[in-house]
Amino acid sequence: MDQGKTPLYTALKRHDAIHPFSFHVPGHKYGFVFPANARNDYEPLLKLDATELTGLDDLHHPESVIAEAQSLAAKLYNVEETFFLVNGSTAGNLAMIFAACGEKKKVIVQRNCHKSVMHAIQLAGATPVFLSPEFDEDVRVASYVAYDTIKRALELHPDAAALVLTNPNYYGMAVDLTEVVNLAHRYRIPVLVDEAHGAHFILGHPFPKTAVACGADVVVQSAHKTLPAMTMGSYLHFNSSLVDKEKLKYFLQAFQSSSPSYPIMASLDLARSYLACLTKDDVKKVAEQIRQFKDALAAIEGIAIVHSRQPLVQIDLLKITLQTRSELSGYELQQRLEREGIFTELADPFNVLLVYPLAVIEQMEQVVEKIQRAFRGLRYSERLLQSFHSFSFLPSANSISYRELQALPKKVVDLKNAEGYIAAETIIPYPPGVPLLWIGERICKEHIEQIEQLKRCHARFQGGKYLSTQQIEVYETVKIKEM
Repeated sequence: MDQGKTPLYTALKRHDAIHPFSFHVPGHKYGFVFPANARNDYEPLLKLDATELTGLDDLHHPESVIAEAQSLAAKLYNVEETFFLVNGSTAGNLAMIFAACGEKKKVIVQRNCHKSVMHAIQLAGATPVFLSPEFDEDVRVASYVAYDTIKRALELHPDAAALVLTNPNYYGMAVDLTEVVNLAHRYRIPVLVDEAHGAHFILGHPFPKTAVACGADVVVQSAHKTLPAMTMGSYLHFNSSLVDKEKLKYFLQAFQSSSPSYPIMASLDLARSYLACLTKDDVKKVAEQIRQFKDALAAIEGIAIVHSRQPLVQIDLLKITLQTRSELSGYELQQRLEREGIFTELADPFNVLLVYPLAVIEQMEQVVEKIQRAFRGLRYSERLLQSFHSFSFLPSANSISYRELQALPKKVVDLKNAEGYIAAETIIPYPPGVPLLWIGERICKEHIEQIEQLKRCHARFQGGKYLSTQQIEVYETVKIKEM
């Protein structure tokens, strides 16, 4: 198949070329009806914002150009079938978990997963068996789940409906999942992988090994995170005899819009072609510029370029982690960068994460100069690093099902007195969107310390509606003593 082809995008351009007059949705009528002050910005894109017309196919029953575009993606990723997602990887995570799991079924799941994975398990009425990840001492974040941890979980729960893993984590740390997949398959348990940050891993070295090549059953990737695709554009790759594909298709229709965005779908078509047409020389040039970029940043006093030194971890070179070596937190470093017009992916108490483009940056010297200005005057200090408690997710399991929790009365308690209670709300530092505390989990001292630390750093939260008054919502009659 010719990976240079872009069948869906080409069809949209061909449709635009006939200057169609719209008596159909959407209401902007290819930009004819649009606020004048914004028309110039939106008009080129609005000309491609069509609907399920003759010649443009239907995402929920593809037979022509969308089918061909998805087939090209499946060929590139070497899978049985690829589905375009217009509601982000969230929709893909929901669909794959609903397809594999049912009410009261056990799901073995990596605890430092995205909130969408947790939501899927909760909505499906399944029972999570949480896996505690390793803690990376260099980057100071939760990383991958060790093989032995997964092995013990499979031995204890051979009746689990699925194993759900996140690989890589937000900071670009990945591991080869081949052995884990093979082990789960011996139990006839499908492996579902949230590979949101790894759509480009199919390029191979120097990038980590993609879960697709490791034999995972379903893999979800956010193309918009590292490929030139529009926000919410993602892929779901299917390659399984353990997951019912027709059931998966049903849930993809259930969780995705019945009016899918054609600009987003076309950008997925284009992103696949861009990725497929990158040469080894193109990748080599990007890798070399990243090396030079890191060398320039490493010379700045008050920060350090850090990466995992764990032997099994493979590092995504597009992820660059700047760690404080000053008395400023990661959030404060991020604010300094933003004042110079440099906007980063996320900050945490220690780090600022940069996501490098999958291309050579022409104005690299100017970018480095801005970063140098942002950090001018920083002085070396490790006092902040030493004063903060590092947090790793503890082994945890919901002793009460989500269905049962819904019937329990709730109350609000002071955060400092919440240890031992069962959380009645979910608290998510955002980004990265990994729940620090999930509804139904027992609140421990480490949770409280981490929430207090994040609040002192002015971190943003989703959930935790009472945190501004140093309180948290818990289940009224449920308090578990420390073992």
